[in-house]
Amino acid sequence: MNNLFPDETIGSQPTEPSPLMEELPRRPPPPQQPGSTPPVAGNLTQASEAAESPVTRQEEALTIKFAIGKLNDYLLWFLTVLEVTLLLRFILKLIGADPTNLFAGFLYALTDILLYPFLGIVKSPSLHINQAFEFSTVIGMTVYFLVFYALRRFLRILISGPEEPVE
Repeated sequence: MNNLFPDETIGSQPTEPSPLMEELPRRPPPPQQPGSTPPVAGNLTQASEAAESPVTRQEEALTIKFAIGKLNDYLLWFLTVLEVTLLLRFILKLIGADPTNLFAGFLYALTDILLYPFLGIVKSPSLHINQAFEFSTVIGMTVYFLVFYALRRFLRILISGPEEPVE
């Protein structure tokens, strides 16, 4: 076999010992104020507050901001599911879906709980027994949307910075 690089030896280990790393200089202890005493058991909270750095506080603030942001995302998801479910009920009632049908009956039973506070606010006009334009569903959808919108805006205010004044 022809060796294209005759100066290199393949798989050989260096024979000389590797130089030892220099020892790093030790850090000097943090300066203490004159007259300060080490914390005792009764002053643990003061000692932990003093030991808490701005970086730690910033990390905690970012964690809280992230958690509030995630809660805001979950509220949006829940609102979307709620509104779609109520919209399905409204459409099924509008076209006169049979309440003895498994899907329609389940949907009516599930949404009856959500619409209980709004039942009977306004009489629902109907052409026949299973068909109705349910004003209570529309009112419920509107109220739930407004409540969740206000809650999400409040959470957004908690995690956002102050707005610049408009000139």
